[in-house]
Amino acid sequence: MRSHFRTLSTLIVLLICIAAVCVFGSALADEVNPLRVAMQVSQSDFTEPTEITVSIRISNVGEDTLPGAVTLYYPSGKQIEEFGAPVLESGASKSWSGTIDVTQAMLDAGKITFKVKYSMYNEAGELVSKSRNFSKEITYTGGVASIEVNRTITPTTAGKGQEVSITYDIVNTGTLDVTDVTITENASISSKKGIIDKVAAGEKDSTTFTVTMGTKDLTSQASISYRAAGKTETVTKEATTIKYTDIKLKATLSSDKKGGTPGETVKLTLKLANSGKSDYRNISVTDPILGLVFSGETAPAGKTTTLEKEVTIADTIDYQFQITATDGSDAEIETASNRLTLTAVRPEDAITLSVVAEADRDVVYTVPGTVRFKVHVTNNSTADVSDVSVSASGVTLYTFPSILSGETRDFTRDVSISMGGQFQFVARVRNQLGETSSFESNIIRISEAVPTPVPTEVPIVTPPRPNLQQLPTEDDLDENLKLLQEPLLTAGYVFLALFAVFLVVLFAAALRRSALRRESAAALDHLSEGGARNYTAPGNNTFLPETEANVQTAEAVNNPEPEEGENTDPTFENTDDPVQI
Repeated sequence: MRSHFRTLSTLIVLLICIAAVCVFGSALADEVNPLRVAMQVSQSDFTEPTEITVSIRISNVGEDTLPGAVTLYYPSGKQIEEFGAPVLESGASKSWSGTIDVTQAMLDAGKITFKVKYSMYNEAGELVSKSRNFSKEITYTGGVASIEVNRTITPTTAGKGQEVSITYDIVNTGTLDVTDVTITENASISSKKGIIDKVAAGEKDSTTFTVTMGTKDLTSQASISYRAAGKTETVTKEATTIKYTDIKLKATLSSDKKGGTPGETVKLTLKLANSGKSDYRNISVTDPILGLVFSGETAPAGKTTTLEKEVTIADTIDYQFQITATDGSDAEIETASNRLTLTAVRPEDAITLSVVAEADRDVVYTVPGTVRFKVHVTNNSTADVSDVSVSASGVTLYTFPSILSGETRDFTRDVSISMGGQFQFVARVRNQLGETSSFESNIIRISEAVPTPVPTEVPIVTPPRPNLQQLPTEDDLDENLKLLQEPLLTAGYVFLALFAVFLVVLFAAALRRSALRRESAAALDHLSEGGARNYTAPGNNTFLPETEANVQTAEAVNNPEPEEGENTDPTFENTDDPVQI
């Protein structure tokens, strides 16, 4: 019992001593080497030489600033210029990240080694240069280069002008990636080579040759070369015959669009044109991916039968339908459609537009009427779009040269409408597949109504503007008028002179008449004041008193008794009477 206790005590003391030595040694190492290095690699298991990413961080864990620069070196011994030559203070660090080629020598050694150089003072106070290697362990498992080649010929018999496809599936069954896969077909199939850049271990890739059938059999035979682990390997595919036959049934496969985002549906259309004189019966259509597509169909002689199938896009895929049928002689024939590719577009890469429309009114009172529409188009895609056209009822109203990702553009248009109804705008743009994608706006409803009559107002009549005519100038007169101008002016002057004389004469006559009128008035006033005048005594103008005897005498004088034979008619004009004033 005591011996066991002593042995256990001795073991514990020994372990404590070892731990103390380790701690002391670690502390001493930190004093001797003030740098601490951390390294990470993007890959630690390898089957062949390859390129990897390395990240390195160098820290000064000493108490003093390093007296010189720190430099970093590749495993090849070349200095890493991007790291620079920093002087690290106490607690400071510097990082670098880059790529290196892992060589076969590194794989054989099982580690990747870098070097760091720095300066420090020794115990004697002398400045000395130091270098330190640090490594990262890696695992080399070796590798096997192996591929499997599968060939599919569709169809195996074909008629003149029919398309035949030969597809090669390269399956990497080894543990090493294969690169530079080159497939060389028979010259009767293609003069061009099929190229696949890389097939990773455990994966598959394909390439397809197409050829149009003539009137002779075709031969398919291929040589496939590839590289793995720095070596080139070659495999061959045996020869096989594609037979010519006279088939009167032609199959054409098409789709309503070239592809779309996963989840979208595409309609496939298969047209079977029977150019023969007998029907093809018991038609069966299959596809390597879809399986049985159609069965029990008939293609009447001289007619084209159309079959449709909707498929959902999940990934980029090729469709090629194989058709078997029975002809008029109950012989079974085989043919195939052309190869059709549907491309899957990632949802984040799909083009998406939103269209919002608004109108300045929802009622028109006269038709045709004018409505002002404003349309906003927003690009919700992650990529910019170009040549976005906006139309309504088939009429293009505006085209945006480009709309950036996340941007909203708008335009305003006055549109003449012939009746009320629903109005909608459509924005169209080409997508990544070269097809036109359409995006509809909201629906705007505009009704038609009879306006309320307004009181009749008296129209305001605006008088017409006077028609002003410019008087002709001397320059405007023609030559004949210029010849008559001077005589006309002379005649005008004469006329004015005569008119002036006439006015003078007329004025003088008026003055004369006025004077005579005054004299006559004065004479009458004189007669009325004087009473009667005696005309018996010539030259005696003395007025007599107005007595009865004098009045009678005056009447006798003025009205003497008529003599015998004298005219007493008062209307008779006596020219010998005196002028009455």
